[in-house]
Amino acid sequence: MNEEYDHSKMLPQQAMIERLRELCLRDSRVEGALMFGSFATGEGDQHSDIEFVLFFSDESLPDVDQRAWISQVEKVDLYFADDYGHHTAIFSNLVRGEFHFEPASKIPIIETWQGYAWFPSMESTLLVDRTGAVEKYLRPFIGPPPDRNTPEETASIINNFINLALFGTNVLARGEAARSWALLGSVHANLLKLVRLAEGATEHWPTPSKALESDISTQAYERYRSCTSGLDLAGLRQAYRNTWQWGCELMIQTSQRNNIPLPTRVIDALSKRIEARIG
Repeated sequence: MNEEYDHSKMLPQQAMIERLRELCLRDSRVEGALMFGSFATGEGDQHSDIEFVLFFSDESLPDVDQRAWISQVEKVDLYFADDYGHHTAIFSNLVRGEFHFEPASKIPIIETWQGYAWFPSMESTLLVDRTGAVEKYLRPFIGPPPDRNTPEETASIINNFINLALFGTNVLARGEAARSWALLGSVHANLLKLVRLAEGATEHWPTPSKALESDISTQAYERYRSCTSGLDLAGLRQAYRNTWQWGCELMIQTSQRNNIPLPTRVIDALSKRIEARIG
C-alpha cells in the first residue's frame, strides 16, 4: 500500500480525511470539496474535529442522504443540525465532524470568507475540484493569516467589548449569577482579541481562547486568570472589575496604535456605574 494512504500510520482523523477524499473522488456528483479547521491549517491533533464543505451538483444534492453518505467514511452514531445550522456528525470513534452540503452553484460563497478564513497552502484545504471553480475562489485565502490589526477591526472589537461589558454588569447588578457568568464569556471573547491585538498574537483570531496558554505572554495569561470566576457573586464582581479595568487599558493601547478615537463618554460613564453597582 502507498504509505501516503496507509491509514494504520495516521491519526483516526487523518485516516477519515483520506477516506473522505477518496469518496469524493469516486462520487461524480461531488464537483468540489474542501477542508477547513485545524487539519487544514496544520494544527490538527488527536483531539481535533474534522470540518468540510462539499459541493454537489445542483440536480443531485436534493437526493443525497447526508448521514448515509458520511457513514461511508466512518460509522455515524449521531448526526444533527446544531444551534448554528451546521450539520454535525459524532462518529463511533468519538471524532466530531462538521459538514456543509452545498449545491455547486454556491461555490462563489467562498468569497464571503474574506477576512476570516486562511489556509497555508492549496493542498492543505482542497480535496476535489472537477471544474477549477473551487480553486479559483480559494486562491485569495492561501497564505498567512489576514492582518487583524486594522482600524476597522479594532473599532469593532472595542465597541463589542463595551456593549457586552455593560450587558453583563447590568445582569450582575440584578443578582443573576448564572446569567452574568455566561455573559462574562462573551465579554472575554472580545477582551482576548484586544489582548491578541496588543501582543501581536492574532493567528487564532476566530477562536481567541484557542492555544491561549502558548500564544500570549505569561504575564498576560496570569492577568486573564484574574478576570475569571466561578458562580459566586463576590467572585463575579471581582472578575468583571478586573476585566473592565484591563479592557480599558487595552482599548487605549489598541486605539492609539490604530489612530482611532475612543467613545470616552460611554467608557467613563460605564466605569462609574461598575464602581457604583459592583465595586
